[in-house]
Amino acid sequence: MILKEDTSIITWGDFLDVYHKIRQKGMRYLLAKMQLSHSSRVSSKWDLHTTSSDFWEIPEIVKDWNKTISGDENKLYEDYVAQKYFSGKSGIKILSIGCGDGKHERKFAVYPEVEKAVGVDIAEARVARARESAQKLNLPIEYIAGDFFKLDFEKESFDMVLFSSSLHHFYDIDNFLKNHIKPLLKNNGLLVVYEYCGPNRLQWRRTQLNEANRILQTIPKKYRTLYDGKSSKKKVYRPGLIRMHIVDPSEAPDSENLINGIHNNFTVLEEARLGWNILHSLLKGIAHNFVSDDPEVKKLIASLIQEEKKFMQVSGENDAVFGVYKKELY
Repeated sequence: MILKEDTSIITWGDFLDVYHKIRQKGMRYLLAKMQLSHSSRVSSKWDLHTTSSDFWEIPEIVKDWNKTISGDENKLYEDYVAQKYFSGKSGIKILSIGCGDGKHERKFAVYPEVEKAVGVDIAEARVARARESAQKLNLPIEYIAGDFFKLDFEKESFDMVLFSSSLHHFYDIDNFLKNHIKPLLKNNGLLVVYEYCGPNRLQWRRTQLNEANRILQTIPKKYRTLYDGKSSKKKVYRPGLIRMHIVDPSEAPDSENLINGIHNNFTVLEEARLGWNILHSLLKGIAHNFVSDDPEVKKLIASLIQEEKKFMQVSGENDAVFGVYKKELY
């Protein structure tokens, strides 16, 4: 097998990650991963996933993305889309693929213009939690646990299809959108994405890793404590391909072609570059240290956000996108 430049089969970071996973979850967790099928590994990954140390949970980072998208740091993208694109309409039907715990559908379903939202995810435990939350709020949402490709939705039955950090989990995104998503949308229907669009399999480029490691050394040690509460993050590594396939074989198999795939099939109404090319790897495993209202923490995370923006400006690179697109008949 010929590897692309900036690609690794296995890295020292893989050994460190396995070590910490065993300490946190035990050897049975690792052995179970080795025995599961492709789809079972995907389901297991997201059923057991916790967000306590994911960088997208950091309030100051979310505010920055909100401002980039809508100009208002306190307006989530769901509210921005609903207020801008639902106005004057009724009976809107939404399909959310890779819905997880269902928070995005719940945000959309509170708007009176929405008649029904359907959420689909392969992780049964997460769908069960989503279904329970929607029932408590009495929202018009149907949640389905299963493989999207095995479901039979009526053609041109949805006004909007949503991918929130889920489209990058699909193979051959261009053909996937053309043959499986576009037919489900009504003419002038919307595709809304909030997505990772960086290197396939999170094979971060050497320029990214060098910058992330430079910045890591400037972060005070107390904010580099890993989620086990004992170890400290000393270096940023790209994950090896072997570990990527074992942990979640659906992770970013065609992500670097995501934007082109969308542009080939839909008309761009708006598109915003969100970054993620430094903070994603830099804060992996230590993001929980920044979920705080402490002024010192907020000042530090603000400086990290600016470092990423500088890198984006100099390199011209971007690993995440928010966009609203329209299906048109030509």
